[in-house]
Amino acid sequence: MSAVKVLLVDDEQLVLDGMCSLLEGFQEFEVVSAVSDGEAALRCLRVDHPHLVVTGLGGAGMGIANAVRAIRRGSPHVRIVVVTSRQQAVFVREAFLAGASAYLSRRISREELRQTLLTVHREGAALSGETAGLVLQFASEARLGGDGSPLAGLTGRERQVLSLVADDHDTGRIASQMGISPKTVRNYLSRIYAKLGTSNLVQTALYAKGSLGSPVRLEGLSLET
Repeated sequence: MSAVKVLLVDDEQLVLDGMCSLLEGFQEFEVVSAVSDGEAALRCLRVDHPHLVVTGLGGAGMGIANAVRAIRRGSPHVRIVVVTSRQQAVFVREAFLAGASAYLSRRISREELRQTLLTVHREGAALSGETAGLVLQFASEARLGGDGSPLAGLTGRERQVLSLVADDHDTGRIASQMGISPKTVRNYLSRIYAKLGTSNLVQTALYAKGSLGSPVRLEGLSLET
């Protein structure tokens, strides 16, 4: 199996050097670039075409969510893993809504980082034990908040995918019906999982059908792109 190409972005040089050394110690990963600001990261996205971006930006400048959003605009298909000391629910929520695939504490172990990056690369998203509790917290609060529902954070295409998931369509059938590739469907699903706080297709289907939390009425959702 070819190595997973990783772009590292952090505005603390010591953290950047440490993360680079750590990942280079794993045979599954290849660090294609290690940069300290968002502008350099966007340039590297265009040149190096990484599979994953691991970023700790957020303490200054663009902020966590803005950094994720800018990277997502520069390369919509790249998967973004945030590694930061900021573990408040509000930062986790905004990062996932902006398009992050995972949100990790800098206190995680070497092996947990490795496994999370591999999971994100294979499946599109991952939740650490610490982050899962925060995701469930803001997802629960949003379900109880009327207009603050996680559904409000979905794009039109993500809502369309969710509607088909609720009809028990699998990835291949969703791809066929929407005229897109199964890989693109999986990318949509990974972002839906992160925004809804679900972890797989079955759980997401149950959520959409109203089996999790308050009932969800999909017929009122716009399906435009």
